[in-house]
Amino acid sequence: MSKGAILLFAFILFISGCSTRMTVQPTSPLPLIEPLYYPDEYFSGIPLEEKKTEEIEIVKLEVKEEKIETRKEDVSHLAPLPLPAGIPKESLSLPDIAVSNIFLKQKRKLFATLTNIGTAPFPMESGGLSLFVDGQLEKRYALKSLTDHGYLKPQESLTLPIPFSLFSRKEVEVRVDTPAELREMDMENNLLKKILEGFPIGPDIVIKDFDLTEDLELIIILSNIGEADLRKGVTFRIRIYLNDRKISDFEHFISEELKAHSKNHYILSPPYRVGIKGISRVKVSLASKLRSDDIRMENNVLERRFIIFPFQIGGQGKEQFSFFIPSPPLRGEELSEKIKMEVRWEGPSTPLKFSFGGPEESRSLLDISGTSPVKVEWPILSGEPQRESHWRVSVTNPFENRAEGHLIIQHP
Repeated sequence: MSKGAILLFAFILFISGCSTRMTVQPTSPLPLIEPLYYPDEYFSGIPLEEKKTEEIEIVKLEVKEEKIETRKEDVSHLAPLPLPAGIPKESLSLPDIAVSNIFLKQKRKLFATLTNIGTAPFPMESGGLSLFVDGQLEKRYALKSLTDHGYLKPQESLTLPIPFSLFSRKEVEVRVDTPAELREMDMENNLLKKILEGFPIGPDIVIKDFDLTEDLELIIILSNIGEADLRKGVTFRIRIYLNDRKISDFEHFISEELKAHSKNHYILSPPYRVGIKGISRVKVSLASKLRSDDIRMENNVLERRFIIFPFQIGGQGKEQFSFFIPSPPLRGEELSEKIKMEVRWEGPSTPLKFSFGGPEESRSLLDISGTSPVKVEWPILSGEPQRESHWRVSVTNPFENRAEGHLIIQHP
């Protein structure tokens, strides 16, 4: 065999051996394959790749929102400033007239209170007032005819007298009318309804005053302040209290007619004498059996305080007195009360000088000379803030004759 044939045969054997080793070689384990997602990255069943895509979209959305907010911030300086808290935009510079109250005074005279609860003045000349009684229009009034106020300022109230009298129980409505061109914050509060009861026409008996006899015994003075006369023969029940103790309770038969409008006074004395001395508080109440004989019962009580000083003054002598008076409370419609002074003495032909001084802060002094009795009345305001005021009185005898008598003071 030739050398070339031998080499070819050997190459074929080498190739066959290599092929045999490859087919019998054991297989190696499969390579590990990494999962596409892990448990800590999976929350809603969305694979990692989808989650990444979603996160990218969220980031893009947040970037867009930031851009939008940035644009808003860039133009925020162009927006108008907000209004102060508590002041609605529509309420600026507008009046708001409201009928806050309607009531009766002096038994049956009608009054209405208007209040401007707006933020601008209300011109009174631009408005009117309509009065309805039991749903029927009674009368219309121009506001400027009821008051001299030109404007009603914000938060200001004004009470107007309405020229109308009520004589029974009625539904009363007061309405404020304004022109269309006058804008208000609220038009719903321009009216108010109330049930009011005015006193009917009839006699109105009051205890007008107290007086003392020469023996310092109490006398009661009655008067009829109503619109109708009180007939003769009416019976009243009268109670008298002295220093908060009831000392007399009796019925009195009116022996004469009491004319209306205080055209006459009626004087009565208790059946049992009531003597007054020192410092005494006297209270008297009056009640009729029939309502028609006295249409107003709440003014049938009168209470007064008496201070009585006895004195004895020799020739050209002088005696001084001082006392304190508490501030009287308001009594119904009365705006003021009175203090009454009286000096009475024996020997009425002998004149005395009476010096009467009011409260110390007023520094007022009044000198009166005359024969017995000398009387003075002095007004004092009701409801004054001071608790009491100091008053002083002096009695001077300019002659040689001896004078003996009493200084009588009566006040609320």
